[in-house]
Amino acid sequence: MLRHDSHLKRLKKESVVPKRIHCPYCDRLFSKDTIDDHIRRCRERNSRTRNQRRQVSRQVIVDGTNVAHYLSATAHPRARNILLARQSLLSTGYSPVIVVSAALKHRIDNPELLMDMISAGYVIEARPGQNDDLVIIRIAQRTGADIITNDRFLDWLNRFPWLGGRLKRYRMTPSGLILE
Repeated sequence: MLRHDSHLKRLKKESVVPKRIHCPYCDRLFSKDTIDDHIRRCRERNSRTRNQRRQVSRQVIVDGTNVAHYLSATAHPRARNILLARQSLLSTGYSPVIVVSAALKHRIDNPELLMDMISAGYVIEARPGQNDDLVIIRIAQRTGADIITNDRFLDWLNRFPWLGGRLKRYRMTPSGLILE
């Protein structure tokens, strides 16, 4: 009997299902190993048919400071992450509103690129001394949009109980931002 139990435990360990991720283009589920290749194919298909059908923009609020810090190999946040996130969200039919903290421009690896995005209106910079999380929450509350971040906003959940259901996690790949 003991031998049979240990065999069942080993089978359960071996049959762990890998985490699956939705494709932002077709909403099908894929494993982490195959999602990047599928997204490239879906993006190409989508760009060919973009002119044939009108896409309805869905507004999302992006925690730009959180995105800039995503997997930064150095201590400096990366401006390229923000640019990639914006491009990939636009290509999937979203209308991103990206909000960053005022202090980010002093720590980021490419402050010129960030300032160009701010002056072009692609990125909103919170005023100095203003909490960028609160700016994000207020914009999301006013517009009814979801928030793209890997931050859990634990300090704000009691004050804004609707917040937990509107936070969308992401991951960055060389091809851009992918919603999980």
